[in-house]
Amino acid sequence: MGATLKAHGWIVMMAGLVGCYAGADEDSATETSGESSGVTSAGPAGGPGGGPAGDPGGGPDSTQSGSAESGSADTDGPGPGSSDGPTSGEPGDESSGSSGDSPDPNEVEQMCRRWTADRANMNEGNWSGSVAACDPGDISAEGRANALRLVNLHRWLVGLPEVTTDPSRDSMAQACALMMHANGSLSHNPPMGWNCYSGDGATAAGSSNISTGPGVMSVDLYMVDPGNATTLGHRRWILSNSAGPVGLGSTSDYSCMWVLGGSGVGNNEWTAWPSPGPFPFEAISPLGFASLDETGWSVQSDTIDLNGASVTITAGGEARPVTVTNLAAGYGSGWAISMVPQGWTAQPDTTYHVRVEGIPGGAIEYDVQIVACG
Repeated sequence: MGATLKAHGWIVMMAGLVGCYAGADEDSATETSGESSGVTSAGPAGGPGGGPAGDPGGGPDSTQSGSAESGSADTDGPGPGSSDGPTSGEPGDESSGSSGDSPDPNEVEQMCRRWTADRANMNEGNWSGSVAACDPGDISAEGRANALRLVNLHRWLVGLPEVTTDPSRDSMAQACALMMHANGSLSHNPPMGWNCYSGDGATAAGSSNISTGPGVMSVDLYMVDPGNATTLGHRRWILSNSAGPVGLGSTSDYSCMWVLGGSGVGNNEWTAWPSPGPFPFEAISPLGFASLDETGWSVQSDTIDLNGASVTITAGGEARPVTVTNLAAGYGSGWAISMVPQGWTAQPDTTYHVRVEGIPGGAIEYDVQIVACG
């Protein structure tokens, strides 16, 4: 199975799957800084996480960048507040130990148990709608619950609170998924002449991550975020402090995840992916195509200006070179960088020591302990 990601401004074909997040310029098919459809500022507007403000789907009316294509922002889910995950984000926090430390067996067991349990059921559910009748129907409860559980699994790994879904957003996201399916295309600003066009679907399209894959699969796709080298916007919205509540809609082949207008209360000073502490090797390439080694590791923050940061990664005392990119501001966080491995790939049973410096407030330093959960 393949996937395509389409962010307000880019389209990436991956074995047939397509995904699109708010915040790029669809027409140009090149990523933008989020300055489109009424979004004029690249900086986060007000709330934590740089979450877009304004009416969902109508194009944010704040200075928040990262609105969805055609004035929307694809945010991945709200964040509930049990920061009981295995990681934390404090500048200069070296509590995770040196690169030679072994993972705590209890933390590894806890992480792998949660990872395995939350992914035991990846069923997409059954779609009750019809393209021929322009009936959005609904995705069965199992499919929606499985997608939401994956969103919250990733948030748990970085110590962010869980998100919930909103029934009205679910319904509108369902209408969005029908429109994408009926037209075999993705757009954050669908024209009124589209097959199965509806106002609710169009509103959700402007407020959602959208994908040519069904809802459960697309969560993994968004976290790897192929083809989105200048923003990593899907991932950053899922890991946003301000995420939630979300709306989840899916047909058998297309899905929409409402992410705009989050009111989450996450308080991570910085968030890294892969996250500090034990991290599942299976999350490096969860779909079997594209990997974090290709798209980049990342660090994002609402309060720390990461522009111009330098990064050193070592394993076993040996340097692991990376190419660092300053990511466009406002996509789920005020600032962010990506770190693409050069000449190496993440391996299980290996601890990577990451040091981000040249930033206000002192260095960010943490260990990523890659563990195969089986």
